[in-house]
Amino acid sequence: MNAIRLIWPWARPYWHYAAAGSLASIVGVLINLAIPLLTSRIIDEGIAAEDSSTVLRTALLMIGLIIAGMASSAVASLLGVRFAFHTITDLRRDLYSHVQHLSFGNLDRLTSGEILTRLTSDITKVTTLLSIGVSFVVQIPVSFIGALIAIVVIDVSLVPIVFVMVPVIGLLVWYVIVRSNVLYDAVQWRLDRLNTVLQENIQGAEVIKAFVRQDHEVGRFDVAASDLADDATLVNQLVAALFPTLILLSSMGIAAVLWIGGGNVIDGNLSQGDLVAFIQFMAFIAMPMMFFAFLQPLLSAAGASMKRIAEVTNQTADVIVAEDGKELPTADGPLDIEFDDVSFHYRADAHMSDCVLRGINLRIPGGTTVAILGATGSGKSTLVNLIPRFYDASHGTVRVGGIDVRELNKSSLRRNIGIALQEPYLFSGTVADNLRFGRPDADDAEIIAAAKAAQAHDFVVAMEGGYEAVIEQGGANLSGGQRQRLAIARTLVVDPKVLIFDDSTSAVDLETEAKIQEVFDSLVDVTVILVAQRISTALGADVIVLLEDGEVAAYGTHEELLLTSPIYQDIYRSQLGEPVA
Repeated sequence: MNAIRLIWPWARPYWHYAAAGSLASIVGVLINLAIPLLTSRIIDEGIAAEDSSTVLRTALLMIGLIIAGMASSAVASLLGVRFAFHTITDLRRDLYSHVQHLSFGNLDRLTSGEILTRLTSDITKVTTLLSIGVSFVVQIPVSFIGALIAIVVIDVSLVPIVFVMVPVIGLLVWYVIVRSNVLYDAVQWRLDRLNTVLQENIQGAEVIKAFVRQDHEVGRFDVAASDLADDATLVNQLVAALFPTLILLSSMGIAAVLWIGGGNVIDGNLSQGDLVAFIQFMAFIAMPMMFFAFLQPLLSAAGASMKRIAEVTNQTADVIVAEDGKELPTADGPLDIEFDDVSFHYRADAHMSDCVLRGINLRIPGGTTVAILGATGSGKSTLVNLIPRFYDASHGTVRVGGIDVRELNKSSLRRNIGIALQEPYLFSGTVADNLRFGRPDADDAEIIAAAKAAQAHDFVVAMEGGYEAVIEQGGANLSGGQRQRLAIARTLVVDPKVLIFDDSTSAVDLETEAKIQEVFDSLVDVTVILVAQRISTALGADVIVLLEDGEVAAYGTHEELLLTSPIYQDIYRSQLGEPVA
C-alpha cells in the first residue's frame, strides 16, 4: 500500500487503463469460476447418466468459456502493460528532471551509483509489478471470495478443512513477506554499493593501473558482489522454499477433502461431480494465495525500490529559487560582484570553526580581471561556486550586479556566468556539439572564434573531421590540455558577463596559457575571475585575492602584494625562483 501511495501521482493520469484491465480480469475470473460447475454437470448429468449429448454440449460450452477467459486475461495483461509503461515513463522522466534540478549539496549526498540504480534497477522493478499488478490485484480477492462462497454452497461440512488450511497458508505467506521486505532493502543497498564500486573503477581506471592496484580493486569488487550475492541468495531461498510448502499444505487439504468427502459420496450426501467441483474450488482458494506468494517478491522489491525512488523525488533542493526572481540587469554594463561577510560550510550541522569560508568581505569591480590565489583547500573553488548559486552562503550575502543572488532568477543569473573547470567534462558527440552546449544557436563563425581564442582551433582542425570530429564520452580521446581548451572555448561561446576560470589552464603549457591570458585581458565589459594555484596565471590580473584557510589573507595588485604580503612573497619565490625586489 505504501508503494501504491508513492506511485499514485504518476499513475493517476492512466487510471482508465488500470480500471479497464481490472474489469477484464474480473470477467476472466468469473468465467474460470464457472468451469468447476460445468465439470460437476458433466460428471453427474453426463457421465453418470450415460448422456453423451450432455457431455458434448457442456464440453463445448467449457471450451468456449476457456477461450473467452483467455481473451479476457490477454486484454487485462495488455492494458496492464500500457498502464505500467505510461506510468513509468512519466516517473523516469520526472525523476531524471528532479535530479537535474537538485543543488550541488543534494548531489554531494547522493552517490552517482545510487542515482544510477534508482533510474535503472529500481524503475525496472516497479515496472514489472505494475504491468502484472493490474491483472492480479482484483483477480486474487475475487477468485478467493467466489470460490469460498461456492464451497459453502456445495457442502458446508467440508468447509472446516478449508478454514484450517487457509490461515496456515496465510500466516506462512505473511511471515515470508515481512522477512523478505527487510532483505530486499538490504539487497538494493548492496546493489547501490556494487554500482558505486563499478563506476569508481571505470572512471578511475588510469589511476588504478598507474598504481598497480588492479588486484586490490578486483578484491573490493568481489567483496561487494559477494555481499550482494549473499543477501540475494538468502531472500530467494526464502521465497523458493515457500512454493513447495504451499503445495504440500494444499495437497494435505485435498487429501482431507477426499477422505471426508468420499465418505459423504458413499453415504449419498454428496454427488461425485460436486466432490470434484469442491476440490477444484479449493484450488481456486489456494491458487490466489500462491499467486500472492509469487507476487510477494515483486511486491517487496517494488516497495523497496519505490521507497528509494521517493528518497530522491522527495528531496528539496538546497538552493531555493525565488518564484518572482529578478532578472539580472545586464544592459547597464559589466557586473560587480560582492561578498558581504560571507561564511560557508557544507554540512548543515557544522560548527563555525568547521567553515570552509569565514567572514569573506570582497568586492570585484565590474569589467576587471581578478585572480584568486591560494593553496589547495584554501576555499578558492568554494568561493566562486557561490556566485552562480551552486551553493548558498551559510551566512552573509553574495551580490551580482548589486542584487542578492537569492533574489535573482536562477536562469538569468547562470546565463550570464560562464564557468570553465579544472576537470572539464565533455559529452559524447562532435566538437561543435560540445562548443554549442551552452548556446545551441551559436553559428560556425562564433564557435571557431571561441576555439581560436582558447588556442583550440589548431588541434581541432588537425583532427579527422575538424569541428565535426567525434568526441568520446568525457573527452576520453583527448588530452587533459585539449579538454581544458575546449572547455574554455565552450565558456567563451556563451558570451557571458562574468567569466570564471577555475584553474582551467592547469594542464596547459605556459606558452599556451600566456596566449589565453592575452584573450582574457582583451575582453571588454566582462568581469573575469581566475582561480589559480600558479602565480603565473595571476600576474596579469588587475587585482589578486590571496586566500588562506578560508579567509582573505591579502588583497591588491601584484606589486602591492610583493611589498605587503609575506605569504605572497613566499609563493612568488617558491614558484618563480626569483628574489623579491
